[in-house]
Amino acid sequence: MSEFLIKSAISMAVLLLVYRLLLEKEKMHRFNRFYLLFSLLFSLAIPFLSYSPQTTNSIATTVSQMPTILLQEVTLGEKMQTFGLLQWIIDVYSLITAILLIRFARNLLSFAKKIKNNKKISYKTAILVLLPYKTLPHTFLNYIFVSGDDHTKNAIEKDLYTHELAHVNQKHTMDILLAEVLKTIFWFNPVVYFYKKAIQLNHEFLADEAVITTNHNTTGYQSLLLKLASGDSVALASNINFSITKKRFVMMTKTTPKLQALGKQLLIVPLMAGLFLISCADNETNKNNETESNAAANSEVESNDVEVSNSEPVTNEADSKEAVSEKKDAEKIPPSVKKTEVVKVAEEKEIPSKSASDSDVIRNVAGLTKQPEYPGGMQAFYNYITENFIIPDIKEDKTLKVFVSFIVEKDGSMSNIKILRDPGYGLGEEALRVLKSIPKKWTPGEMNGELVRTNYTIPVTINVKS
Repeated sequence: MSEFLIKSAISMAVLLLVYRLLLEKEKMHRFNRFYLLFSLLFSLAIPFLSYSPQTTNSIATTVSQMPTILLQEVTLGEKMQTFGLLQWIIDVYSLITAILLIRFARNLLSFAKKIKNNKKISYKTAILVLLPYKTLPHTFLNYIFVSGDDHTKNAIEKDLYTHELAHVNQKHTMDILLAEVLKTIFWFNPVVYFYKKAIQLNHEFLADEAVITTNHNTTGYQSLLLKLASGDSVALASNINFSITKKRFVMMTKTTPKLQALGKQLLIVPLMAGLFLISCADNETNKNNETESNAAANSEVESNDVEVSNSEPVTNEADSKEAVSEKKDAEKIPPSVKKTEVVKVAEEKEIPSKSASDSDVIRNVAGLTKQPEYPGGMQAFYNYITENFIIPDIKEDKTLKVFVSFIVEKDGSMSNIKILRDPGYGLGEEALRVLKSIPKKWTPGEMNGELVRTNYTIPVTINVKS
């Protein structure tokens, strides 16, 4: 979640800064409207975007990681303190969000009541709602709210109707609702507030442009706006008196050459592409780091396997090395429950036993026609380990990994249980104890209808926080 908030906030800020520097002062309001809306949606989506180019690298397609059982130990005091802080943050966020949602719902209900309880008449592509009090015209969806008395007396200037009709026809309310929803959810992000203001100001540029295109009287329209400058605005509505500043007056007389506008618009393409690639590169770096870490762990197992196999009778050095080599083959397994995290899977190469008989060959699961099955599935096997593994009392922060191997025999029993890599602290002995305590037998693997012996290697990672 923190990564999402950081990436989306950075993207919003960068795109808004570009808008302020390059686009806001140019008379290309329709493009600017699209840019602002797309920037918001793009920034919310960019943390989830990824791109993985195809590669023919054979190593990338064959190297993977064995099932990793992740155990974590956190002292009770630290856990309670962490939980208390997190709960406090969640409570504060929920309270403020609830208040904003209530306000948002109340504003929507206010419009619904006005529409229901007041007289309505059709006006071109909109519906006029005649209110029983003095108010400046304002728009919500396809409704234009005006003073009923002023409308009856024809006291509302035609330019005001033209202005509000532009809001209706261009559906500006939808933009405001989107910005308001985002502001309600991400109220802690100040950039969202600037986006809403920029969107509303651009709406006024569009509506002002529609009026001037219709009446061709810029000076008269500016004078009208000055008369209305002191009016109150209505939440969620498009208001003619929104931000009556020098910007709106300058924009009415400004012209932007088409070539200049096109050049600035084209600059947005590499900007978006750059943000996309940076985000994807970051995601890919995280994946690569995980892969490199897994590969390093595998190489450590390989180096320790040779030492372990030397303790067993073997016919020659070649057999010894072959007996401990690994074949890594990608295969995903179900996610763990409780405190178990199964990351990926790798299988062992076929390991010839000390007997020359084919019936005693130790095989890998990848080459079997029927793989061994633990009662209840592999997840049940992982769960048994995590539930019965007792983490020793370690007085410092550590991330330790124990590598163990075993053979599933033809009768389903587990034999030759060994510690391939022991980081100390009694973790190797504990892993050995847990595996030897497993009471259930496996359903053995088969090769072409015949029962075979199957080798497994499992790394167990223990994260300890003192």
